[in-house]
Amino acid sequence: MSKLHLKNARLNKGLSQETLADLIGMTQCNYSRRENGKKEITLNEWTKIANVLNVNLDEIYQPFVNNAISDITNDSQIQIELKSKSIYIESLEKENAFLKNKIKDLEK
Repeated sequence: MSKLHLKNARLNKGLSQETLADLIGMTQCNYSRRENGKKEITLNEWTKIANVLNVNLDEIYQPFVNNAISDITNDSQIQIELKSKSIYIESLEKENAFLKNKIKDLEK
């Protein structure tokens, strides 16, 4: 499944696949596979892409749907999306706590 939100955001920023791939540290070929839905985009990659495009993750995020499970019901897809967003929020909360501690250390 093509990542249309991602592709549109990239095009809106005037970036080619090659340029965006360079900015996130991968080859154009590998990026293309991800944008075209042939390979899963990791949470770390989603985060890097959102940062480069200067958008919120939820504006571009689309879950990976393997062809073998493409007949998943909408309820299951929603659960997968919620789980992914929950993992993303948890990651942000950990990073936020780390940065708060770093600020406290720097203030000392």
